[in-house]
Amino acid sequence: MIANINSSIKAIIFDLGNVIVDFDHFIICRKLAEYSNYSPEQVKEKIFTSGLEEQFDRGQISPETFFKAISKELSIDIDIALFRKIWNNIFSLNAGIEQLIKRLQGKYKLLCLSNTNPWHFEFCMQTFPVLNNFDSFILSFKVGEKKPHKKIFQKVTEEANALPWKCLYIDDIKKFVKAAEDRGIKGIHFISAEQLEKELEVFGVL
Repeated sequence: MIANINSSIKAIIFDLGNVIVDFDHFIICRKLAEYSNYSPEQVKEKIFTSGLEEQFDRGQISPETFFKAISKELSIDIDIALFRKIWNNIFSLNAGIEQLIKRLQGKYKLLCLSNTNPWHFEFCMQTFPVLNNFDSFILSFKVGEKKPHKKIFQKVTEEANALPWKCLYIDDIKKFVKAAEDRGIKGIHFISAEQLEKELEVFGVL
């Protein structure tokens, strides 16, 4: 019975950060601290707790406005190219995930759902060819809302062109998986590529 239900899955949706690629925001904080009079912890507060990054991820401010606001907050004097380099150099491909994605490509519609900003997304697209296997991207800065808002999950099912229960969503954050499940989407809480492979086998998609 379970196998029959799961065989109806038409679309598989991956989170980007800490699923497809790993990242560490504190790398940004340590590097920017070198150009300011603030500690890495204070830099983190001014960028990631103040709401500035939240606005950037929602597409409420442009990259240029974001750069100017952070420069003012930290009293740093660097050009936008260096800032963008520091902002982006925090990612690495999650070991084992590329092989799994390639096994799924062509069998299901593959979508990527991410709370992200234009600079991070552009960098990841240019740096990690595995993303070329995806059919569609649902991004917070384009939708204007972040997970777990219902609007972004509605956009996912629209892009998937499938009923919610025919979609399978993978995320490393439990509350986002639950938000998807609350809307009828099947969910997997991601821990590792090895664990994900086993979960996908249980769902009958591998």
